[in-house]
Amino acid sequence: MLDFLHPNLLALISATLIACARVAQRYAVSRLSTYAVNLLMGMVTASAGWFFYWLEGGLDRVPLTGVLWFIAMGFFGGFAGRYLMMLSMNLTGLARAAVMSQTVLIWSPALAVGVLGERMTIRVALGTLAIMVGAILLVYRESPEARKRIPLHYYLVPALSAFMYACAHLTGKFAFAWIPSSAFGMAVANTASLALVMSMMPFKKKAGLGSWEWKGLAALLAGAVIQAAGILFFWSSVKLGEVTQVIPLSRLSLLLIIFLSWLLFREQESVTWRVVAGGLMALAGAFAVAG
Repeated sequence: MLDFLHPNLLALISATLIACARVAQRYAVSRLSTYAVNLLMGMVTASAGWFFYWLEGGLDRVPLTGVLWFIAMGFFGGFAGRYLMMLSMNLTGLARAAVMSQTVLIWSPALAVGVLGERMTIRVALGTLAIMVGAILLVYRESPEARKRIPLHYYLVPALSAFMYACAHLTGKFAFAWIPSSAFGMAVANTASLALVMSMMPFKKKAGLGSWEWKGLAALLAGAVIQAAGILFFWSSVKLGEVTQVIPLSRLSLLLIIFLSWLLFREQESVTWRVVAGGLMALAGAFAVAG
């Protein structure tokens, strides 16, 4: 559907859309339960995926192996990765969760080397080191009160979310080798993740939906629609381009998220110079990894 655009441009458009979606989600997460946010977002993104697939015109051949890889992509990304990211927004704040998610640029090369047998160059190693230093600047807090407010182990949640997304990128590449359709992949992956989220409902007290507020619901739906478009652009960039280039470019949403976080949530989000410096260093490392 979007194959006429350059993959790097697709990644940049995806970064912009995802940044706007993350801010809307941050507003919603504080007013709805994490489970409710994940459930409703899954419904919107799955429906949008099938709508995009319908616009694309369908496929003549659908190998089962490709479908299974897309289901795995949905488990790692839309289910585990998204749920953990939503949880981390409440635990660490939007800006810090977003910066910690940059560790996907550590996990993805590691999986590429270990699973695909790719070579680790000096440039990639230095870029990875820059990302690690940026993460250290992020988690360092200057006051004991701040450390008590956000315990260090809370940062493991967005880091684990990043690992799940790295697994989704890997399985997505395998899937596109069988079925080269980003719309179909988005539809299958998000339907699978939605089914997994819904399977958790019996184990949630009162379905885990918590209290409802129309402002939070409106923000969530708006964010879900924007994110659905961002997901399509992102997977199109992964399908057409090199992972080492499009993944870092898609992470340009980081600086926009930090700015919007400070602008809209100043009382909740204290973005210090260390947070900004850590984000910039992680972003510089991303460009080094992209080579």
